Amino acid sequence: MLGFTLSKINLLIFVTAVFSIILFFIFGFSQVLIENISQDYIRIHAQDAFTLIASPSLCSAQIHYLKDSIESSAGNTGRGLYYVMNIKKAEGNNGLNKLIFALAPRKTPEEFIAAASFDVEAEIKFFDFQELKTRNPSINDSNVLLDPQAAFPSNAYVILKEVVSGQTKVYVIPCSNRGGADCETLLGFAGEEVKPGVGFNCSFS
Repeated sequence: MLGFTLSKINLLIFVTAVFSIILFFIFGFSQVLIENISQDYIRIHAQDAFTLIASPSLCSAQIHYLKDSIESSAGNTGRGLYYVMNIKKAEGNNGLNKLIFALAPRKTPEEFIAAASFDVEAEIKFFDFQELKTRNPSINDSNVLLDPQAAFPSNAYVILKEVVSGQTKVYVIPCSNRGGADCETLLGFAGEEVKPGVGFNCSFS
């Protein structure tokens, strides 16, 4: 009887161990898959920005809407990785500016899991989402943080390139798909800050 009980206990331990190993493998594979998808996703944003900035146009803009979450399968169910996107500037090579797109889990926004960047001969400026919403915008030289899962989400942004007297200027303007903070509205507020009484006059590509 004791031997039978011990054999059952050993079998239970074995099954539990196997189940744990399978769960660990699935979780690990899912994490790797999410990170790979995140890297592809952030690379597309950087490539689109580079194409716009490098274009011969004197003034053009792009609107980008963010996914609700990074999914490990097809679709946008909102049940994948909740994230924040940080678009920021750093010093590049040969005196150029580096425009960086980085993605991090929303719970740990300082721990980036994907990033893409490029050097550009342009002045880069950023706007703050909350300031734009309240029509009190200011321009900064550091970054903008986008959060698609915020109560009032900053789930879109505009990249605008303008050439003034031979100098290329790039503006990153956060916005939303919500009324009152949509991209065209906040682009207008940003343009009024940069060029009072005139604003931006760029076509969207």
